[in-house]
Amino acid sequence: MKKKCWLTALLAGCSLCASHAQTVLRTDTNDLREIRLDEVVVTGTGTEHYLKDAPVQTEVITGKALEQYNGRSLDEILSALSPSITFSPGDMGSNIQLNGLKNDYILIMVNGKRMNGDIGGQNDLSIINPATIERIEIVKGASSSLYGSDAIAGVINIITKKNRDKVSVSNTTRVGNYDDLLQSEIIGFSNGKLNSTTSASMKHTGGWQNTTQEWYHHDLQEGSVSKTVSRSTNFTLSQNFTYKASDRLSLSADASYYQKWIFRPVGPWKYYLYDYFYRNQDYALGLKYRLNDKRSYLTADASFGQYNYYFDYTGQEVTNFFHPDGTRVVNYPGDRVLQTMQRRWLNHVKGVFYLGDNHILSAGIEHQHDYLKSPYRLEQGKASVYTLASYAQDEWSITNRLNLTLGYRFVHHKEFGQKFTPKISAKYSLGDFNLRATYSYGFKAPTLKELYQNYITVIMGPLKAYYGNENLKPQSSNYGSASVEYSNGKFQATVTGYYNRIHNMIALTVVPTSSEDKFLEVEETMKYNNLAKARSFGADFTFNYQVLPSLAIGGGYSYTDAKAQYTEDQNDPNYMKYLPINATSYHNANWKIAWTHKDVGVSLFGRYQSTRYYITDGNGKAYQLWRLNVRSSLLKTKKWNLGMNAGIDNIFNYIDRTPFGKNRGTTSPGRTLYLSLNVKFQNKQK
Repeated sequence: MKKKCWLTALLAGCSLCASHAQTVLRTDTNDLREIRLDEVVVTGTGTEHYLKDAPVQTEVITGKALEQYNGRSLDEILSALSPSITFSPGDMGSNIQLNGLKNDYILIMVNGKRMNGDIGGQNDLSIINPATIERIEIVKGASSSLYGSDAIAGVINIITKKNRDKVSVSNTTRVGNYDDLLQSEIIGFSNGKLNSTTSASMKHTGGWQNTTQEWYHHDLQEGSVSKTVSRSTNFTLSQNFTYKASDRLSLSADASYYQKWIFRPVGPWKYYLYDYFYRNQDYALGLKYRLNDKRSYLTADASFGQYNYYFDYTGQEVTNFFHPDGTRVVNYPGDRVLQTMQRRWLNHVKGVFYLGDNHILSAGIEHQHDYLKSPYRLEQGKASVYTLASYAQDEWSITNRLNLTLGYRFVHHKEFGQKFTPKISAKYSLGDFNLRATYSYGFKAPTLKELYQNYITVIMGPLKAYYGNENLKPQSSNYGSASVEYSNGKFQATVTGYYNRIHNMIALTVVPTSSEDKFLEVEETMKYNNLAKARSFGADFTFNYQVLPSLAIGGGYSYTDAKAQYTEDQNDPNYMKYLPINATSYHNANWKIAWTHKDVGVSLFGRYQSTRYYITDGNGKAYQLWRLNVRSSLLKTKKWNLGMNAGIDNIFNYIDRTPFGKNRGTTSPGRTLYLSLNVKFQNKQK
């Protein structure tokens, strides 16, 4: 009954706003285009290009698409708007995959700088406030020559909004079912040379439970109090300053602070003794100096990030660890105990030189130092590693139609020596068609966690032990792709085929449980190992069609065949067999219909994901979800804007009720409603 009342009120509110809105969403055809080929992108080559001229295939989630979808989190936005990206979110991170390869192989950047910190190997994407995102650029395939380690599967670059007004203040409030709340404020000012953007956000969910069944010690039990998504609260505060010292020199400074609490219920069949707490802080300084030709420039950046992960104890735990004096470590309610501290220092100097009209030369050097402290998970309590790298890239416009991009990166790794990673990309324009091809070699050293970290925990159903492996070898990849892009103004489509072979892929594999761990009631043991063989191949298709000035349709489909040989043991029944890489699915698709008329926009989105395959704990079910979003501009004056979004998520009320302890396809709670209001004051520059 409550849901029906919510739905009636929501639709009535949408109709009221549609009939009484005072201003319009502009109906100019150029503004309504779903893909603007004159949009500037930077991620593929590290230099600015119009999207239609980009030498490297780049997928863009535009600000318009973000506005139409009105997502509450970055996870939700990426999975809904890019068919090749999938998630299986949980308390231990986002579990993102791109074309069948997991988070470890995806470089996630914010404004061109890599994100710091992870939970169990997964980036904590809730650090990103969705209200601050201007656009998202996605480059698929190995990009190690330009961006270094972590870029074997591709790069996701999140471009955030910067202040362009003399004074601007924006407030967004989004509410929904299950105590869902997103509160965001953005304040900007500029006095000519100095520009400031400050943002603060708070996000909360009460969590939900899709089933009361749980696997416990290999038996299916009823009456579980576990939640499909736990109650959580987080907030982020960030600050950006830019200072234009002269026509040539500009300086920048950035800082951000983030905290997150995850509260876990206590009761059958998991009597948790602690909640989770995370804290992240990042600081960065940068400068850009333009040379005499006004196009070439030099940049220098230095950044530091620290990500801490804690247990907040709610009950007493007698551990298996001991103090230096020989007494056993006992944790009590109210204790906050550090599990891991990750620190990263990154220094980068780069030059971009326009050599005549046919060459753009980029060259740079990087230093990266990673430090991991984990008192109870590392044998020595801490570990560190550094890398030094130099790189160069030449974008050569051979003719007006043909562009060739050649690049390399030379890496010195503290533990694994030197590596050379080349890349070559070509683009040929033929009328309304762009033909692109890429070959690249990727390199990725084992992480400190994969090498050294050992721990025992409950993540799914059984108690599991996880072990690092100091004998791991570095990973490498050979990636090739070819794409055809067509655009005639109203219709744009891209088809891309790719093949990625990964040598010495690192993955968690099931190994025999030791007698010591059996004494601790460990039911399954996982260890990081190099796999015998691994590869991922497939095809991506995306399109956008402006049917009418006010009506557009779009979507995409991704086929991925990602498999690996998990064992070299000839006695193992899976010896020489290619098995799906953990958490991959063959078929993923999304689609949308967007209609805009004067002051109202209505968008319908859909997402399909086929069965998701896992090595242990069962496969995730296939599913499809539909979402309706209605947006309206309620007020628009010279200085004030008031906008509204309202919608229905998971329209057909699909719920995956897989018991706890087994993998599920989606964590959606079923049909939910939401309402979002945005108020903005701006005093524009003269």
